[in-house]
Amino acid sequence: MPSLFSHLTNRFQLRVFLYVFLAISLPVGLVLYVGYQQFTSYMDKTAMHAVDVQHDQIITGLQQELRYTAEMAHRHAADYGLISYTKLNDASSQAAKELSTYVNNLLSEQTIHTRYIEQACLTVQSTNRTICAHTGETDGAFVTQVKRTNERFEPIGEESSRNNAYLMTYSESIIDSSSTQELGKLTVWLNMNKVWKEFAVKSPTHTYILMDPDQRVLYREGVYTGDLLQGAGPPVDSVYRDGKMIRSVKQLEVTGNIPWLSYYEAPMPVGLLDVFPNYRTWLIALITFVIALSLGGLLLFINAVTKPLYVLKALMNRAERGDLRAYWTFKSSDDWTQVGESYNQMLNRMEDLIKQVKREESLKKEAEMEALHYQLNPHFLYNTLNTIKWVAKIHKTPQISEVVSALVRLLQASLGKKGDFITLRDEIGLTHDYMEIQRFRYGDRIQMDMQVDDITLGCLVPRMLLQPLVENAIIHGIGPTKREGMITIRTWLDRDLLFCQVEDNGVGMQVEEGGSVWNAIAATGTGGAQADRMLKERMSGVGISHIREKIKLIYGPEYKMHISSKPGEGTTVRMFLPIHQGEE
Repeated sequence: MPSLFSHLTNRFQLRVFLYVFLAISLPVGLVLYVGYQQFTSYMDKTAMHAVDVQHDQIITGLQQELRYTAEMAHRHAADYGLISYTKLNDASSQAAKELSTYVNNLLSEQTIHTRYIEQACLTVQSTNRTICAHTGETDGAFVTQVKRTNERFEPIGEESSRNNAYLMTYSESIIDSSSTQELGKLTVWLNMNKVWKEFAVKSPTHTYILMDPDQRVLYREGVYTGDLLQGAGPPVDSVYRDGKMIRSVKQLEVTGNIPWLSYYEAPMPVGLLDVFPNYRTWLIALITFVIALSLGGLLLFINAVTKPLYVLKALMNRAERGDLRAYWTFKSSDDWTQVGESYNQMLNRMEDLIKQVKREESLKKEAEMEALHYQLNPHFLYNTLNTIKWVAKIHKTPQISEVVSALVRLLQASLGKKGDFITLRDEIGLTHDYMEIQRFRYGDRIQMDMQVDDITLGCLVPRMLLQPLVENAIIHGIGPTKREGMITIRTWLDRDLLFCQVEDNGVGMQVEEGGSVWNAIAATGTGGAQADRMLKERMSGVGISHIREKIKLIYGPEYKMHISSKPGEGTTVRMFLPIHQGEE
């Protein structure tokens, strides 16, 4: 099975199918993913906004009813008839009976007009009398003794509730305006279950909790799943999503400026599959369409690319075996026709190049044969110079013998076939041979000072590197002057570089400001008949420009030759090369 899978994956057509499939499916998948994320984000924002608005409506309704209850209790506590009743000490008099009927009607009217009030009671402090009015839905009277602070809504506790109803009380003191003495209390019992059913969403999945600053639950509806009751709740005035639930926490301002904590929880709305029930069917259809489109693209690719490619591959195999007549004749698209024509031109060019190479090989052999005949000239020159040297020894003229020996060594170094590199020790030896020849001409007028570091003597340098520089210093630097000349050769190592320097105290050169020293050298080399005569006297035929180009060709453009010169002071040529050690 692994071998079959690897064989299938190595098939060019399968790879093209995968490429086309990925090229189509990845953008489509990316669009679907981004769309799903955007849709989900929009649904979350819409749901949280709806919960926030619903919570605000609940809080607004609660605040209106609580404020209305407090205002009504405050208004009744200031009623003249109610205050007069609380001032009576004799409850059996006719006036007391009439005021009692008035108070009872006033309290009953409050329970009738406000459907959320279960009971309203008046307690007279001096006689401990109590008059209560309650709705017909209440089974018996509630405990009328209220000892908490006035003008605050307080829960009476679940143990005092009836029919599993959350009840809160609100007490208003009845004050004698003349003596500011508390005559009694007016207490109202508020049914929070009725208030919730009026303003909240009728859904069993929603949860609402109302708590006072002392963490007492004033009202609870639904199954609470958060951590608000453990004291680790979220910050106030926040709407957030927690899993599949949306939670909103706000403050509710009531009488007395004591904020209550209002908590509202609702489930997330339906998902994408619920909004679009045929989403999976459409997705399967889209995947099927992508696969069919990929197969169609594969067939088009095979006809347009793969088949001509196999034909061209077969023709190239024939050409590789030597059949240069394997021309392209396949009929295909314009692009492949141009490729085939280029291939045919390549075959024709290859055939021409092969013929040209054969012709050049024949000419090269002829040139090598001709060069063998011309090899007699250097040998004849060496033999003639050796004959002169022995004749000079026979006639006891050692200077001529030494000069001829030095010249032979220079010719051997210049025309020999012993390689392009020699050690710096041998190069300095050739320079000494050249100076022996020049002393025969100039005598002791020109001296040479060697300041060579011994560690540099084993380094390899290009053949004939220093001798042309010494020759240039003699001909162009010291030769035109009438004074004694000094040529100093210095070599040293600095890190991974070999420095070679040739100095002279000759006439120097004038270099224009901003100009190049190579322009000055060129001007010196074309300075009239005397310059032409001195150039003809040069022996090596190798100039400074030639050495510069040799260094660049051998070592690269980062290794160079620097020349500094001043008129009347001389010229300094410095080269820096990579360190190549010899085998010694």
